[in-house]
Amino acid sequence: MDQREPPCDPRWPLGDGVPVDFGPKWRPRFIVTIDTEEEFDWNGPFTRDGHDLQHVAAMPRFQRFCEHHAVRPIYLVDYPIATDGAAAEMLSGWCRGGQADVGVQLHPWVSPPFEKAVSVHNSYACNLPPNLERRKFAALYEAIERHVGVESKIYRAGRYGAGPASPAILGEFGLDCDSSVRSLFDYRGQGGPDYSGAPLAPYWLKRGTLAELPVTSLLSGLLGPKGAGLFHANGTRPNLRAVLSRLGLVERIALTPEGISAGKAVAAVDAALAQKLPLLVFSFHSPSLAPGYTPYVRSTADLETFYAWWETVFAHCAARGIAPITLDALRTGLHAKALASGTRPQLTAETVGACSSVG
Repeated sequence: MDQREPPCDPRWPLGDGVPVDFGPKWRPRFIVTIDTEEEFDWNGPFTRDGHDLQHVAAMPRFQRFCEHHAVRPIYLVDYPIATDGAAAEMLSGWCRGGQADVGVQLHPWVSPPFEKAVSVHNSYACNLPPNLERRKFAALYEAIERHVGVESKIYRAGRYGAGPASPAILGEFGLDCDSSVRSLFDYRGQGGPDYSGAPLAPYWLKRGTLAELPVTSLLSGLLGPKGAGLFHANGTRPNLRAVLSRLGLVERIALTPEGISAGKAVAAVDAALAQKLPLLVFSFHSPSLAPGYTPYVRSTADLETFYAWWETVFAHCAARGIAPITLDALRTGLHAKALASGTRPQLTAETVGACSSVG
């Protein structure tokens, strides 16, 4: 591997900004991504130790559930998971059997080398010096390759904290898919990136070689995407956003079982079809697969609600003609017409901002 520091791309997170053209025969598809990570205190400070992986024992149930629904999930793995023998062996077996895929998820606070203080600011990889971000990524990528036996092709920055240096790092290691952009969300309050104006549909960070697959969030309600200005104008006033939602005017809905009801998720799927999104990217955190490790699944009853959510959403997707797609098939679709024609996509809001590169 080239040890030189990769250049920062000032165009992040838009990159080339050209929409992916999947071709005229493409029909809407979906993928399920899991931020596969250690358990930690969601209300506490970031720490390098004191983590556990008890929920890993609950992962086979979700894997079997996905296989029953002909879904091949994508586990985006961080360093504690990649270096845990039981987790790595299990993931390796699923990958060898063609039942799952494994990608990279960088949590800087638990990924070596440890050269910066642990803090909220440094929990976003984009706030690290680019060379340190690269070396942390390299350590994680190589741990996955060594323990799981997979050359990962897809990445998601922990806390969605990718930045200007990330595309060059991914290109250096041969990854061609990024899913770090969470459209319609703004993390600047904690020093993170602003994705509030990012496109909702896949687009090229670098045409033909690196595609962005945004984590799907949509504006639903009577105004839908036309209400983007009103929604973003109230970004610092959550009570007013709640009023807009209660009035049925405009509401942001993320495609996740964590904090989003099945009914709202179904509405978001319908909104995605109305907005002609070619790909839906579902996501959640792996500790939600067992009670007590995230705010979203506190009890056995919550866990059963979690699985009922997926039953409802999978059934609705099937009824609407939205089929699951494997990572291999998706990558084939991406590169079948790599140099898509067209111009930069219409942004959903104001110009997108990136993280600082402060150490």
